[in-house]
Amino acid sequence: MHNCTRADDLPIRLIAVGDELLEGRQQDTNSRDVQGALGRRGLAASGVQVVPDRLEAIGAALRATDAPGLVLVYGGLGSTDDDLTREAVAAWAGVALTTDRALQSRLEERWRARGLSDVSGALRQAQKPAGMTALPNPVGSAPGLVGYLAGRTVVLLPGVPSELRALLPAVLDWLEAIGVLPRRRGSLLLRTAQIPELALQRKCEPVRQAYPELLWSWWQTPWGVDVRLALPPGCTETESASAAERPAATRERSAAAGDRLAVAGDELAAVLGPLVYTRETKDLNLIVQELMLERAATLSVAESCTAGLLAARLTDHDGSSGYFRGGVVAYADAVKQKQLGVPASLLEAAGAVSKPVAEAMASGCRDRLGTDFAVAITGISGPGGGTEEKPVGTTWIAVATPAAVFCDCFRFPGTRRRNRRLTVAIALDILRRILQGGDETTPWLPDDSWRRRP
Repeated sequence: MHNCTRADDLPIRLIAVGDELLEGRQQDTNSRDVQGALGRRGLAASGVQVVPDRLEAIGAALRATDAPGLVLVYGGLGSTDDDLTREAVAAWAGVALTTDRALQSRLEERWRARGLSDVSGALRQAQKPAGMTALPNPVGSAPGLVGYLAGRTVVLLPGVPSELRALLPAVLDWLEAIGVLPRRRGSLLLRTAQIPELALQRKCEPVRQAYPELLWSWWQTPWGVDVRLALPPGCTETESASAAERPAATRERSAAAGDRLAVAGDELAAVLGPLVYTRETKDLNLIVQELMLERAATLSVAESCTAGLLAARLTDHDGSSGYFRGGVVAYADAVKQKQLGVPASLLEAAGAVSKPVAEAMASGCRDRLGTDFAVAITGISGPGGGTEEKPVGTTWIAVATPAAVFCDCFRFPGTRRRNRRLTVAIALDILRRILQGGDETTPWLPDDSWRRRP
């Protein structure tokens, strides 16, 4: 039997392994993803440490963890000589490093199917500290490894972000199955765009005051800000005993708490209105894709200051070819004229960063690429290029639909990188609002953030 303690009663330590993280060659998005997965279960890590690809460094980080405890290590599970996490964990736990022959055979078969003749690296990825179990990797080769070592529940995950994310559901299932994770606590998620975190908190305040027993949290995402409402500890969606076996008073309290959570979520959704793009754990670009496919509609883009970032986000998910036809990166005015049909006289009279040019870009893109919808972006992302009339951050976004062309101006307050990211998120959300509200319905809200007021 797995000797473990529930995660809400023990410290959780995260260890990210990789020289590339310490040298700034790659961002540590894995810690964010792991923390998010735990946070959705009402858990928080007690510490995060980044260590180099060195046996002694990984071992020191492991020795600094608490027993009992939950330890998640990610990175260093590849097939090269500097992938040392398995060896470091085995040495720290005082167990042998063994080879899973069945896993090795599956890995070799996978590598050959990809046309690789040298499959020697599969042997390294089939190794695991004795006592650990392999979890199949649905998108890569290195498996996840789980087990109980040195008085701790230990999880090892590959450092490739897409592979780590793909394995997290199986890890959570395993932790729940062995009793480490607490019973799932009731919670609701509302994902918003076009509103900053502080402004969102203020809009939530009346509902928050009406339901003081609920736990509230907000956090920024690439698309905007998410808000979560959760039942307090002790109120759970599922119990170890069946509903019939639990005392009547407990059942009534649990039902009452769950009802109030649901009502609070509905009231908050009504307050926030179109600011909410989903109440599911889906990204904004996937919501847009689903809406486009639902309508069997097509889309094209014309980008100036974002230089292809919008097209990249629109094609992040499988199935995007079902609606996205292509785009034009019209960074220079000459390209706007030649590829999108923007008149030179319009560019000269209004300037490239203007409403008439944004509208002409959207209409020209829709006509020339033959799509139902087109999104156009033109702006000054910075740090240079701004004027008194058009300061840095000034951005026009236009959407051409089968019935109309909607266009408005935004002024973003951030760095070049932040301004471009905000532009992409808001362009996607404008399109989402049009798809949900109607081709002739304005997508603007009176209190939209960053919109330039007359």
